[in-house]
Amino acid sequence: MKNHLFKTVSCGLMLGAVLFSTSCKDQEILSENEKVELDGSDESAKLGVPTKFDEVAFANRIETYLENKVAGFGYSIIKDGKEFYVNNGGDGYARKKIESNFEFHGANARQEIVAATQYVTAVAVMRVLEKYNLTLGHTVHNYLPKGWVPSASFKALTFERLLAHRTGLIDYANLNDLEKTVEGPINTTVFNEKAYQFSDANYELLALILPYVHAKELAKQGDSGLLNTLNSQPTNSSVYYVATTIYGNFVRTYVFGAAGLEHADKIEWRAWSPTGPLSAEKATKGYPSRSGSEPGLLKEDNLINGGATGLYISASQFAKLQYAVKTFKVIKMESVFAMKNKLLGFDGKLNGSKGAYYWKTGNGKNCETMVIDFGSVQVAVFANSPESEISDPVVLAKMFESSLHP
Repeated sequence: MKNHLFKTVSCGLMLGAVLFSTSCKDQEILSENEKVELDGSDESAKLGVPTKFDEVAFANRIETYLENKVAGFGYSIIKDGKEFYVNNGGDGYARKKIESNFEFHGANARQEIVAATQYVTAVAVMRVLEKYNLTLGHTVHNYLPKGWVPSASFKALTFERLLAHRTGLIDYANLNDLEKTVEGPINTTVFNEKAYQFSDANYELLALILPYVHAKELAKQGDSGLLNTLNSQPTNSSVYYVATTIYGNFVRTYVFGAAGLEHADKIEWRAWSPTGPLSAEKATKGYPSRSGSEPGLLKEDNLINGGATGLYISASQFAKLQYAVKTFKVIKMESVFAMKNKLLGFDGKLNGSKGAYYWKTGNGKNCETMVIDFGSVQVAVFANSPESEISDPVVLAKMFESSLHP
């Protein structure tokens, strides 16, 4: 283990044995003991046991676990608005030495975060609903491209059901088939039971729907520019391009900008640097193994389906975003609690010995990511090879609880 230089960067909770049990559903990892209901207070504080969080121990546990398993990783720990990590907040390579222009990984290294992107989409949708006084119970079918004819089942779907992956929509794995998803058959069992079924199509649609909410509500206020631009597009591909531009600008302004993220106006769903778009060859790559000589996967351009996957961002930026959301700087308190209580933008809730921990993971493109809200502590961990189990929330939860002391 290398010597660690501990860093604190300006910008819950406690030890105890805990029983974790994993259900067969991805969205639910719950303990068998107490279930914590959110009422607006810190969910760990009301358990009443004074404890201290050892951020150095937590950081060292993350480093020790990952540094001999993955090609590279970066992480960030935010406690009460302060950022913690040791050394550069990670280890290994964003690009290995076998590549041109190798680069080290760390807290500030940007990488593909796969489906963890959906947390950001959920926050953006909550923000646009707040902005125009809409609710999660509003149906989404009025916010579709001109000429699309939604099925009777689709007309019953609400923002909440798309955000919670409880739709039964068919994912044809091709953006050009999104219209077919809206107009065509549906999984009637999932639809009728409002059962959970993860599908990228739900969030691809949300990224398309958000621009129409924004444009139509602006039109009601007398500004029809965006709506006219959307409605004038001759093909679905051009509609997607324009909608993606509107969606990206909305997220950069009302989510990243509101959170106070550095370079908020540059963040993209493709490789980028503080000066603008970046060649994928110079971006963080995804490797099949830690020590092999196989070339890494290039970062794909995910601008079009950026609601579902592909955000390119650092662990430091993401953890700061989590903290800003948690402290109601981006969306209102009611929206934050709705995201947690209804698992919107989260994969699940884990009930630890000191409270409820909400998590979202991403896995693919040789990358593994995990973001967790532990109450007063937010953490983001990004790895660029799939050889660890960091995408299992219990792994980080055990590290966290082992870092809590009386």
